[in-house]
Order: sequence, then structure tokens, then C-alpha cells
Amino acid sequence: MTDLTTTRDSGRQSGGGALLAVLALVTGIAAIVFGQAWLGAVAVGFVSAILITTVARNRAEEHSEPPATPLVEESPPGAPAPVRMPATLDADAVLHAMSDAVAPVAQAVAAHMWLEDPSSATLRLVAAVGPMSPAPQPLALDDEILGKSVREGAAALAPLARVQTGGVERVIWRFALPLTPGTARGVAAVDISVTADPNGMELARLTTPLRGALAGSLALHIARIETEMAAALVEVARDLSRRLDPEQVLQTALDTAMRMSDAATGSIMLTDPATGRLGIVKAEGLPADVVRDTSLGDGEGIAGWVLSTGQPLLIEDLPARPKSGRRHGIRSAVSVPIADSDGTLGIINVGSRSFPARFTESHMHALETLGKQTAVALRNANAVSSSRELYFDTLKALALAMETKDPYSKGGTERILSYATDIGAVLGLPEEQQEALRVAALLHDIGMAATGEPVGSIDRPLSTVEHGLLKLHPQIAAEILQELPALREVVPIVYHHHEWFDGHGYGGGLAGESIPLGARILAVADAYVAMTSPRPYRGAMSTTQALAELLDKAGAQFDPSVVSVLKDLLTTGDDRAPERQRP
Repeated sequence: MTDLTTTRDSGRQSGGGALLAVLALVTGIAAIVFGQAWLGAVAVGFVSAILITTVARNRAEEHSEPPATPLVEESPPGAPAPVRMPATLDADAVLHAMSDAVAPVAQAVAAHMWLEDPSSATLRLVAAVGPMSPAPQPLALDDEILGKSVREGAAALAPLARVQTGGVERVIWRFALPLTPGTARGVAAVDISVTADPNGMELARLTTPLRGALAGSLALHIARIETEMAAALVEVARDLSRRLDPEQVLQTALDTAMRMSDAATGSIMLTDPATGRLGIVKAEGLPADVVRDTSLGDGEGIAGWVLSTGQPLLIEDLPARPKSGRRHGIRSAVSVPIADSDGTLGIINVGSRSFPARFTESHMHALETLGKQTAVALRNANAVSSSRELYFDTLKALALAMETKDPYSKGGTERILSYATDIGAVLGLPEEQQEALRVAALLHDIGMAATGEPVGSIDRPLSTVEHGLLKLHPQIAAEILQELPALREVVPIVYHHHEWFDGHGYGGGLAGESIPLGARILAVADAYVAMTSPRPYRGAMSTTQALAELLDKAGAQFDPSVVSVLKDLLTTGDDRAPERQRP
């Protein structure tokens, strides 16, 4: 049997001799190059001596009898078995391996792993196994065992509690090992139940082989959190980029912030361009009076501080803090700026009423990124909204200009627009359809220009030609609007707004719900405004009279559900119904 140690030593010696020989040879070559004969002679002698010594040693070793040393060192009787290494870096698996490692000297009742959160100076529980696992409450970094191990970067051992089991007093001790995966810091600990003081050196010897696996498991946990946060932020960035309405951008941002941080309360505050003060524009879980009355200036309160510094802030309360010292019951909070390179637009706030909260530095950084994404999306949405308002105001000006041809229709367009908008909101029209309905309310009678003299001002029966032209005005309007790509969603509403619910109207001969909902809404709003407006041949009807007429024609000319909504708007005193006329 070959002695692995002797062979290695011999190899090292032979290797060392060869190295010296090479050095001597290099020296000889240098002597020849630089013309130093004496140096060359010394080098040749040195090489010869090395070669003779090496040959003699090798021959002696060939005739010597190596000691019989086993290839694998056997454990002496009674020694602990080798540490069982976990097959994966799963936290539970690694912690079970830690419990098993100390089994030869103590009964493990729990094993757990913690990660330091520098922003709150606490340790956060990552995983725990065993019948006496610790509660998930964060521990302050000044904890006497776990915190000490992290702060000092050394193992720590201390008693936790005394327990009586079967008449025998046992002591629960906690042994902690510091972990440093990358730039993060954490700690793994095993709690043991013993009747005598444990040997810290022995516990260290048994668990040290697992430190690499423990650190790897903690690093995997950190990577998993960061990956989940990154995936969530990519998804919300994609979602926000599709939002072109400022209200939708803000609601999406608030929903995302609360979901990411598992918060109980949340709010978005924006700065008032006139005063520069922060006010709440979106909120969840806060009292209505708080939402209404909160106003913060630069540097005032947490949000004011974030506004003035442009820095995110995480506040983790202490369990012992009295309730009177908390704001709206919030014990933990994160505030981040809604900011980009062009400045700060507002603040995102999330809060927790429980301790411990789930907030960590990772959450704060993720919310900070969300704040930047929200700022970009909000500026884009505001720009689109401004363009839409300008576009809508231009269409409105055109519609009002058309009204000047008919003094009896003055003010009717704005009333139709307002009623149609309110009915659409009650019926839950999607934003895109609601926008198309608003434009249709402005331009539905643009085809009336083809009739020549405004029919509303004629105080005699219409001629056959005039009546035919009147029936054609929805088609003429639709053909005009069809030429404008941006208004193509409006065309079906305008074209079908004189259809009857029973199919006897004009346009496409549609009936019931095959008529676009926007057209059914416009038909009711248009008819109500026409009946309550004066004409040369009659006075304006009262609200009661007009509603009676609509109810009488519901199911025949008008959609009953749309008539019902308008009736509710007019009779319940809802402020959404403009210029209501009372009986």
C-alpha cells in the first residue's frame, strides 16, 4: 500500500529540486549572455549538485518500505458521524441538516435563519423548522444572541429559557452562526434542549461544515426576493405604459404599491401647482376626513420630508410604542417620491397597522422604482389628457357654432352631452365608449346642415323633401365622421341614434340590444332635451311631462333601462344631472 503523504512529500522534494535546477540553468544562460564566466561556473556546479542529490534520494526511496497507511481515515470508536450535507439549498432542508448535525450532543428543538434589514436595523425571519420555532416577529439588531452574532461576525451561545419535562429541568440554549452571503448579513441558529451546559466549541465544530450551505441558502432567498420584485416592476411598467388616463395611472400605482408591500393603508399625494402643497388624491384604508383635510408643505411630516429631500423613507415602529403616538394606527410606513429627471410630482405612502410589518429595504427600493415609473407614466397621461381636452374643446366649439344657426337649439348640445355622460357613467360604459359617446353627443346633428334651414325653427309641417332630408341626417353625419380615422368609434353611435328599440326607427333597421348602447343612450338624452326645449310651434315641456312621454315610449321607441336611469337621475336630486327641470 502506498503512503499518500510520503508520495506527496517526495513529489514536492523532486519538484523543488527540479525548480532549483531550472533556476540554476537560467543563471548560467544569463552568465553567458552578459559575459560573466565566474557566474556560469557557479551555475554549472549548482546544477550538478542538485542532480546528484536528487538521484541519490530517489534510489533510497525505491528500496525503503513505506508505512501501511489507509487511504481513508477511519473514525475512532464513539466519534460523531460525519455531517450530512443537504442535497439542495432549500432553506428548510439546510436547517434540518443543521438540526441533525448537533444531534450527537444535544436535542435540537428548532433551527432558523434570519436576514438583516439595515434600513430598520432588524433581523427578519427567513425560515424555521422544529417544534419550538421562533415567532416571525422581527428582532432588533441589538438582540443578545442573534444580533450579537451578526454585529460581531462570530458564533454566539446563550441560554434562552428553563423548562420542566417529565420532572426533569432542561435549559433551552441558542447557538448562532453568522452568515455573509455577498454584501448582505444574516445568521443561522439552532435551539437545543439540554440538562447541562453545552460545549460551544463542539457545537461550532459540528455546524461549521454547513456554513457554506447556509450562506448559499440565504443568498438564494435574497435572489428570489429580488427576482420577484424585478418581475413585478417589469409587469407594472408594462401596465402603466398602457394607461393614458391620469386617474388610471394613479390607481394602478396605488394598487401595485399596496400589493407589493402587503400594506393595510396606502395613499398617493400630488403637489398642487398653485400652492406647492401635498394633498391626497388616491387612498385606501384611510378615514374620509383624513383624505379630505390632509395638506402638507415642504418638509412637513414624513411625506413633506420625502418631498423636500427627494429620498425614500422607511419607518419601523417599536412594539412598545403607545397607540397615542401613532398616526391613524400606523406602526410601520414607507414613503417614496413620485419623481423623474424633471422633478417630483408627489409621494406614494404605504402603511401597516401591525408589528411586525413586512416592509424591508427591498420593498423600499422596489417602491422607489415604482415611484419613478409612475412619474413617467403620469406625465405621459397628463400630456395625452391635455391633448384630448384640447381636441374635445375644439369639437365642442364647432358644435356650439352650429347652434347659432338655430336659436331654438341654443344650449341643447351641452345639455345632451351632460345627460348622455351621466347615463353612460351609471350604466358603466368603459372609458373608450364613454369618450366616443361624449363626442357623438356633440356631433350627432352635424348632418342637419344638409337640410338647409334649421328644422327646429320651422313653425309649419315639414314637406316630404324636408322630412326625407331629416331622416337622412344621421347617415350624412356618419359619412362625414367616417372620413376622420380618429372619430370612427363615434360613427355607429351617430348613425344609429334614431333607431327604435322595437325596430321601427330609421338608420339600419336595428332593434333591441343590437342597437349600440351609446346610440340608445344618445336617443333618450336627445329626446328629453328636445321635449324640454321651446319650439316655434309649442312651449317647453316640464320634467314630469317629458318623463311621462319617455316612459310611455319605453320598450317601443326607447330602451327601458336607459329611460329608467334618466328618470332616477332627474327625480333623486343627483347632482350629476345638470339643469334639472322640476315639475
